[in-house]
Amino acid sequence: MTERKERKASRFSRGSWLVLAAAAVLLLGSAAQLAYRFTLPTDGWSVYTEEIVESNRITDRNLVGAASDLREGDVILAVDGVDVSGEASSGYTPPPAGWVAGRTVTMLVRREGEEVETAVPVVNWTSGGILRYNTLGPAQIGFFVGAMLLLIVGWFTFLRRPEVPSARALLLFCTALGATAISGLLPDGLSVQFDLPAFGLVGFYSYAIFGVVLAPALLTFALLFPNPKKVIQRHPWLAAMPLLYGAALLVYLVAGGNAAMAWFGSMAMFALSIVSLIHSWFTQRDAASRAQLRWAVSGLVLGLSMFMLTFLSAFGLVPDAAVVDVLDAIASMGFAVVGLGLAVAILRYRLYDIDVILRKTLVYAVLSGLLLLVYFGSVLVLQTLVGRRAGEQSPLVIVLSTLLIAALFAPLRRRVQEGIDRRFFRSKVDAQMVLAQFAETARDETEVAALTAELRRVVQETMQPEGLSVWLREPSHE
Repeated sequence: MTERKERKASRFSRGSWLVLAAAAVLLLGSAAQLAYRFTLPTDGWSVYTEEIVESNRITDRNLVGAASDLREGDVILAVDGVDVSGEASSGYTPPPAGWVAGRTVTMLVRREGEEVETAVPVVNWTSGGILRYNTLGPAQIGFFVGAMLLLIVGWFTFLRRPEVPSARALLLFCTALGATAISGLLPDGLSVQFDLPAFGLVGFYSYAIFGVVLAPALLTFALLFPNPKKVIQRHPWLAAMPLLYGAALLVYLVAGGNAAMAWFGSMAMFALSIVSLIHSWFTQRDAASRAQLRWAVSGLVLGLSMFMLTFLSAFGLVPDAAVVDVLDAIASMGFAVVGLGLAVAILRYRLYDIDVILRKTLVYAVLSGLLLLVYFGSVLVLQTLVGRRAGEQSPLVIVLSTLLIAALFAPLRRRVQEGIDRRFFRSKVDAQMVLAQFAETARDETEVAALTAELRRVVQETMQPEGLSVWLREPSHE
């Protein structure tokens, strides 16, 4: 046990610890800013912008359910006389005096070509509103599921092989994607524009992080995977150039630089990553590496190509709203394709020599989904039983739902793991059954010849050696 601990500790160099700390800060920081934003006053609506260079906020859905004169498709221009349209929406705006939960503000909106004043209550976010926001369509669900799958793959890969440079880059890429998905669980809108800390945090975790961390880490991974490019082997410092670019970009954005340039830089690094991965596919000669790359690179290239469709709508290159929705739905599944490609390469072709990753990924992904369904289902049922209206929260309901999840976790995890083992890891299950049967035989069998034959059969079935012999020691007569 001591030897194993020492070997594991020796694999964590100073660089590994630095990458691990950076990934932990990214992930915990995103969760903390999400919790902070949940406490902010809001109009309760989700909004969208037609393109990056056109910042007008257009109302989409009333998430909280509070009575409001806003309608879907309204373009928000001002709140109690404070301009929030066009260029004014791209920076922090001091909130009007009435922007406090429990009060009502007057919004100036453009509706069907005319400017109209509407009375809008200021409310607090609710768990029901967040659930509605994250189940609006396949685009949001697909992006979050794909990001969580990659997050699990990235962390397990790094923890098993922290000494591998490409595993470190993969951890940063997957963590940045996971932090973005966590930040996106809550819409931003006016609740963020009227709060300076939230404005800065969302600006980083939902937007700037793509150019500052995510795209540079992906390009670094592409240069190092599965083996560093020859130029990187000769000049290792070149592998850090994309991340240094990300740091310089962060300084540029904080200094007030053009955000559109960051999106162009991200798009360029995504394209370079695809080129680098295709180059790796053609330059790898050994059969094992090509088998690994067939799945890993195919998943990465296809998934990244799907995700890059989002730039078409982001820059306003597709005017048809229906086509934009289709492209966004396809783009949202891109990272799920990336995660599946890496998972198959890891499981079937021993990429990074890790077989446990996909098994644990499947177990905890299925378990998380089931527990979420149980939680939200129990909240809705219990709120109905206690007579609470939609949007109201009952502490008793939350406590009972949480206790139900805690009670179900262990037995449900065991059932899910058994089911996945039987379906996807049959050899492991069969080996366990054979060993259990041999234990029963060894307990009851008294004939040495029969026990030896059974031992041969068990070893052959579980380990499948090329040769097998059994040596029996002669009994001592002393």
